[in-house]
Amino acid sequence: MVRRSARAHPNEEVKLNRISEPDYLKFLGALDSDGIVVFATATDSGLNSPDRVAQHQSLQVHDVRKNIDHMRHEGGRAGVALLANQMEALPHQLYVQLLCQTHLLYEIVRRAINYFAQRSPATLREFRWRIDQKNTSKTVYEDAFEKIAPALLQTRSLSEPLERVVGFNYSHFGAYEYEDGKTPDYLQTEYGLPPMESINVQKLIRGNLAFQDSQASNGIQAVDLVATGLRRVLKGNFDNCAAVAEALGRLMVQNRHDRPPLDLFSFAELENETSKHVVRMVNLMSKSCRPMIKRERILK
Repeated sequence: MVRRSARAHPNEEVKLNRISEPDYLKFLGALDSDGIVVFATATDSGLNSPDRVAQHQSLQVHDVRKNIDHMRHEGGRAGVALLANQMEALPHQLYVQLLCQTHLLYEIVRRAINYFAQRSPATLREFRWRIDQKNTSKTVYEDAFEKIAPALLQTRSLSEPLERVVGFNYSHFGAYEYEDGKTPDYLQTEYGLPPMESINVQKLIRGNLAFQDSQASNGIQAVDLVATGLRRVLKGNFDNCAAVAEALGRLMVQNRHDRPPLDLFSFAELENETSKHVVRMVNLMSKSCRPMIKRERILK
C-alpha cells in the first residue's frame, strides 16, 4: 500500500516525504488493524544543553567505575572498566542517543510483557531486536550500545523492578528467567540487597539482536515511517497534526501513573520547557492509546 501510494519500485525504500498525508493515515490505520504495537521515546535536542549532557555523562561514568572494586574477578573488573571507558568516549549526541534507546528498550520490556501476557502470551517466547544499521560495518556506537545497554537496563531494573500481575500468563517468558539456583548472587553478597526475582537481561537483549540495513527490511522501513511521523507531528509539520497524533496514539500502550504512552526524555525540567503544541499532541496520543488492562478484566 505504501509503495503503491509513493509509486515506488518493489525493492525501493520509501520515505515519508513521498507519501501523502491521507495515505499516511491509511498506513497507520492498517498497522492498527494488524495489532501492531508502538513504543517510542522522544527528546528535544534543543533542551539538552552540552553542559547538562556532559554533567549527566560524567556522573554515569563515575557510577559505573564505582562498581569495579566490587567485582570478584579480574575479568569482571576489566569488563566494567572497559564499559566505563566506552561510555566516557561517546560524543554528547551519541550519549543522548544511547540513553534514549536504552530507556526505550526498558519501556518495551516493561509494558510489552504485561500487555501480551494478557492478549497473546506466546508472543513472549522470543524477543528479537532489529536496529537500523548506519554503515556496512559495525560502528563504534553500535559496539558500545551492545555492551552498555544491557548493563544500564540491569541497573535500572533494581530501582524500578518489572511489575507482574497475578492472573496474567507469563509461562512463555521462562526462557529469559534464571533457573532456580542459577540466579547470580553478587547483588546480595557484594551489595547487601535482598533476594529478588531476576531476569536474564543479557539474554533478553543480546540473545537475538542485530543491526540490519533498512533497505532489506520492511519492518525497519515501517518503523522509520512511524518514527518520522512522530517527529513531524511533534514539530507541527502536518496539515492535520491532531488526526495524525490520534492515529499514532491508537498504536501505543497506556503507561502507568497517568504518564503519556510516548515517553519524553530530557535533561531539563519538561514541565517548564515543553511547548504547548507538544503537550497537546502528547495528550491526544494519551487519550487514544490502548489500555494496558483488557476491558473484560476491568469489567470483572
